[in-house]
Amino acid sequence: MATEDARYRQSSQYRLWSFSPSHLQSLRDKTNALAAAHIAQRLRAASPPVDPLPDFLTPADEALLLNFQVVDLLRAAQFCELPSEIQATAAVFLRRFYLTNSLMTYPPRALTMTCIFFACKAEGLYYRLQKLVDEIPGVAGDEVLAAEYVLCQGLRFAFDVRHPYRALEGAVMELRRLGDFDESRLARAHHRAREVLKFSPLLTDAYFHYTPSQIMFAALSMADEGLLQRLLRDAFAGQSESARNQAWDTVRNCRAMLEKEPPERRTTYWDASEGKEILKPLNKKLRKCRDPDRVDLIALQKARREQASQKTKPKVAGKEDGDIFGTASSKSKEAERDAKRRRVARLGDAFGPPL
Repeated sequence: MATEDARYRQSSQYRLWSFSPSHLQSLRDKTNALAAAHIAQRLRAASPPVDPLPDFLTPADEALLLNFQVVDLLRAAQFCELPSEIQATAAVFLRRFYLTNSLMTYPPRALTMTCIFFACKAEGLYYRLQKLVDEIPGVAGDEVLAAEYVLCQGLRFAFDVRHPYRALEGAVMELRRLGDFDESRLARAHHRAREVLKFSPLLTDAYFHYTPSQIMFAALSMADEGLLQRLLRDAFAGQSESARNQAWDTVRNCRAMLEKEPPERRTTYWDASEGKEILKPLNKKLRKCRDPDRVDLIALQKARREQASQKTKPKVAGKEDGDIFGTASSKSKEAERDAKRRRVARLGDAFGPPL
């Protein structure tokens, strides 16, 4: 039987969406540079041409704006009373999409709502589009649908997201089985770790660098490091000390990443005056350097459909009436019938001599 690690390595999350820190940063730099070059070309070709060109967002600017969009997504999904798993799936979809697409190319507001709607589909939850439109002010159903195919392309049609929530439940069950800790301590650690998992990994690159179990261990160590050490001691019983230390180093690095975005910032991200001061100039900068061809996703989708319908299909050569109904009188067919009559005449009666 394949181990859990072997099964995870076969998943699309590992094969398509796991990167080293240097590789991840190079992808973001490349995406930003390509978007700026393409938008600059379109702005110069506009009528009238834009001169001088605006200041484009830097990779750091895009990363900061994306974090604000993820928080906005989580708040909207929570307002719609969606489960934590669907909130997390939508946030991961948004971060994956903007890894190979720039915020300057596709409007983040439209993609945010589309990620929420599509995450419900991916996780098997029926949620009507009209309900989402009614719940969230300023959301247009046509715009959500227009961005769906663009989102699927950006996700490389890989919709599987592995979360650490089930791993946490299993870890708590294992701690209860060991019986070394009282229930109140386990309950506090369980609640704290789950609060961390519902926010911190979604605001960082944890899903790109670590497995769900490693993220869970990091969250548990933030809640109660003693519980994690007990689990590791039991899991690595009979193995070398170096193997246990290697696992602990990985968990510690993941924990350092999660601690950059503690769950307490969920309520203060937008309310803090410092955050608003950072966001205001970035949004102003984004409005000036957007891709003019992709600002309106509804119009873009309509133009693509019209272009596809206007493509002429190759004309198939039709058959003549004589070929279909047998009334053709070509010389070749007449000669063939004459040859058959001559053969029958030579043979005499086709049914043989009289009895």
